[in-house]
Amino acid sequence: MFPLLFLLFLQFLPVSSEDFLVKIQTENDEEARNIAEYYGFALNRKLKSFDNLYIVSEYLDDNLHLEHIVSELLQHEKVHMIEKLDNFGRFARKEMATAKKYENLWQLEPSMRIEEAWKTGFNGSKVTIAIVDDGIDESHIDLKNSFSPNFSFDFVKFGNYPKPDKRENELHGTQCAGLVSMSGNKCGLGVGHGAILGGIKLLGPKLLNDALEADALAFQKDKIDIYSVSWGPKDDGITADGPKQLTSRAISDGFQYGRQGKGNIFIWASGNGGNSGDNCALDGYVNNEFTITFGVVNSDGTPASYAEGCSAVLSAISGGDSSIRTTGFDSKCSHISGSSASAAIASGIVGLALQANPSLTQRDVQKLIIESSDISKIHNISFQTNGAGYNFHQKVGFGLLDAEKMVKLAKEWKHVEKQKELLVKTKLIYSTTPLIEIKLSDEVKSIERVILSMDIYHETRGELSMYLESPQGTISEILPKRITDKNANLINWKFISVNFFGEHSEGNWKIHLKTSKPFVLRNLSLKITGI
Repeated sequence: MFPLLFLLFLQFLPVSSEDFLVKIQTENDEEARNIAEYYGFALNRKLKSFDNLYIVSEYLDDNLHLEHIVSELLQHEKVHMIEKLDNFGRFARKEMATAKKYENLWQLEPSMRIEEAWKTGFNGSKVTIAIVDDGIDESHIDLKNSFSPNFSFDFVKFGNYPKPDKRENELHGTQCAGLVSMSGNKCGLGVGHGAILGGIKLLGPKLLNDALEADALAFQKDKIDIYSVSWGPKDDGITADGPKQLTSRAISDGFQYGRQGKGNIFIWASGNGGNSGDNCALDGYVNNEFTITFGVVNSDGTPASYAEGCSAVLSAISGGDSSIRTTGFDSKCSHISGSSASAAIASGIVGLALQANPSLTQRDVQKLIIESSDISKIHNISFQTNGAGYNFHQKVGFGLLDAEKMVKLAKEWKHVEKQKELLVKTKLIYSTTPLIEIKLSDEVKSIERVILSMDIYHETRGELSMYLESPQGTISEILPKRITDKNANLINWKFISVNFFGEHSEGNWKIHLKTSKPFVLRNLSLKITGI
């Protein structure tokens, strides 16, 4: 829920062009417009995916103060919240690799056994996969039959068709769409070539805000099965950023209530900042309790150097050093590489599993991915075995995803039990303490995710590293050092680890901190989810 008043701008400043998110409790948009305009605001639009939420802009002259008109608006009995919308950038995870060869996605090595999955009779039919990106050229000969306007929208220009701007070279979404849904007329077959394709345009030349991003990620959440996302904050080894309040709500609500209660599946690319010393632990979309993240491996089975790793990575996709044939503008073909391709290919494979068993929940899919991942095709890294016998690595999660195995398991899958949650909050303030212990009960017998939340006060946060150790002795690196990150502090941050999957919660959990400089931790909490 939103606070009654969230104002970070309580200074007597001249009015500039500002956007706000306002909750006006009325089903009559004209009444909402009249209320906004009476107090000096222009109503820009109503959010499509949330009730009673509007984006407004102030329009009064410089003689009146922003604080005054905001306070006046909040006095109205039907106005329940107003929040300033800050602008920010989000960036497509475009091609990073020096490609060794051009190839079709089903020929990628190591093999993800995509063709074998097709031969079992699955192509993603009746599954809806939405590409959240910079638009889709839906008239492409390989996309036009799968594209559905019912699951598509342009949140940049606020129109029904998510057309890319060719002058801005907005090709990325069309390329990702091809990997999912190409029909084989010209550029090849997409992994889920029988799926229903949706296009949600969010990226463009303009900056985003929390309301637009949340509106896009909650769009048609009862009908869209999979949201494929290949973008995020800058992968520069410096930035630590993630979803804001409303977007976080959109993702968590999708996990809990989307797909008629089965849960939307948000699939994210881990990031392209590996060569910059970046790590997806500092990306709040990837490092998220309610999303599923994939890494990338090269044709020889080694992790791609540019692909980021972190304790939230669940599995990996091939194609790290390959330029993969896919759709382009005007019914032409193009090629794509980088971690963007991993999210799209993974979305297609998960779509095959959902066709095999439409009743799968988001948590079923998460476990299916783990059970369908293969470490034998991945080389030059040392896997750690956790207390439940699962092998994992920060770069590739539980291994390379096997599409054939996944669809076969999906057909006979027994649903996971209702999720349990164990939460311990500490009121202590930890300072210069290299080891913190938290004792937990046996509430969770089989762990799915561990969420460690805290405020970190440190003059150079990139110099701090942190590890979480389970009672079974499994150690998960939840915060690596980032030598280029000279920024201070990390406030209200959640670290997610899937590395303890299958273990039990009972016993002493240990947090190991390594730094040569003073630090303070506040508001520390440890949450375990599972069954």
